[in-house]
Amino acid sequence: MVNPCVKYGCVKCCVETEMLLLEEDVERIMRTGFEYEYFVVNRDGWLYLKNVKGMCVFNDGEKCLIYENRPLGCRLYPLVYDEDQGIITLDEYCPYREEFKVSRADRDKLFSLIKRLEEERRLRIIQKFEK
Repeated sequence: MVNPCVKYGCVKCCVETEMLLLEEDVERIMRTGFEYEYFVVNRDGWLYLKNVKGMCVFNDGEKCLIYENRPLGCRLYPLVYDEDQGIITLDEYCPYREEFKVSRADRDKLFSLIKRLEEERRLRIIQKFEK
C-alpha cells in the first residue's frame, strides 16, 4: 500500500513540526552528510527537528529530502501521543488519517519511542549537570 502522504503529495505534517529526535535519528541523518547544527534544536534536553520559514528543514515544499532516513517519529506519523488525553491516536490535523491502517505493532513502536525519548532526555539532563 502506498503511503497516503506520498500518494497525495501532502506535506502538512512538515509544517511547524515539533518532531522529537532520538540520538539514533540524529546519527542516521548525519551519516547522509548533514551537520548537527543544520537540523537539530536542543530545547530543555529534548532534540527537535529544526523549522525554517515554518517548514521542516528537510522539506523542500514538495517532498522530504531525507525520506529514506527520516526520523522514527516521522515514520510513525500520523500516529501520535495525545498528552492531554494520555492516549495514542491518529493526529487530528492529518487530512488523510482515515486512510492509515494502524496495527498493534505500530502502537507498540510509538510507545517504545516515547520511552526512549524520555530516557535519552533524562540522560542528557544528568550529563549537563555533571559537567
